[in-house]
Amino acid sequence: MVEFEVLEPATVSFPDQVSQLLILNRAPLSFNVFTEEDRKGMDKNQLLIIDTLICNSINRGLLHVLRQSPIERFHVPVWLSERRGDTTLMEDMVLTKREVAAMCDKMDGDAVISLEFYSMDLDEAYDYYTDAPGLVQNHYFQISNSVKWFIYLPGNPRPFDKYAMEDTLFFPEVLNGQVTQTPTTLQMIRESFYESGVKYGMYLVPVWIQTSRSLYKGKEDSLRHASKYTDKGEWTQAYKIWENLAVSEDTTLASKALYNMAIYWELEDNLDSASLLVNQALEFDTLEAVRLYREELDTRIENRKEVINQVRF
Repeated sequence: MVEFEVLEPATVSFPDQVSQLLILNRAPLSFNVFTEEDRKGMDKNQLLIIDTLICNSINRGLLHVLRQSPIERFHVPVWLSERRGDTTLMEDMVLTKREVAAMCDKMDGDAVISLEFYSMDLDEAYDYYTDAPGLVQNHYFQISNSVKWFIYLPGNPRPFDKYAMEDTLFFPEVLNGQVTQTPTTLQMIRESFYESGVKYGMYLVPVWIQTSRSLYKGKEDSLRHASKYTDKGEWTQAYKIWENLAVSEDTTLASKALYNMAIYWELEDNLDSASLLVNQALEFDTLEAVRLYREELDTRIENRKEVINQVRF
């Protein structure tokens, strides 16, 4: 197994003129963002504390992804929070073209990324042993949240993009009868909304994703010998062995060798050479692993075009 990172493109492709992002918080500051059960006994001071925790956690997650992105112009967004009352008690009240233009002119921004809404629900559940109904097998808390974001561009009368997400994180207190260390409620809320910010960041900008490939090491002596070199990081020596195997009269062995050679070139970020070698491998034998790799490589090649377009400035 070989592990490495690949750059995945963002879902959103900003226009070329977008350089400075403005991050705006318009989420309603209201008890209604919590379920009726969760807001029992909560006063305004508690609402403000939890709201601050939630908004800061979302922002930290989003900023973490932006700063890891190869799009350097997005590393330092401008944060705005003066529009909290816009959406309170209102449905789908979007910013007007004039408001967006005014904010962008004032802050020298090119796009407004607006947190329009969030909600949260805290719950807990129990599982009991079937042979001992009164004995707890699992006890866990769950934080469910939803967030909604809009992207506004100056000159556009409607949002450029809308994004809504719902997510649930589970925190066990008892797992298979064993008591575990459980975060506090505030820590659970913080982690839940931090993850929401991270996920939205991955929607906005290209990110590095961990992936892996499995080499053929096989029962053949030569493949096993080559794998000893790759285990030590001596890929050039392994590649020489695969080259010799690629002209073998054993078509299955040749296909495996070509497949391994393709992975070598993918690790070198030479996807074109990897693609040619995979095609040759399939001509010798349509092994399932090679066919699946062909699909994965096609996805990477297609994504490469999009990533280049997104990070070119």
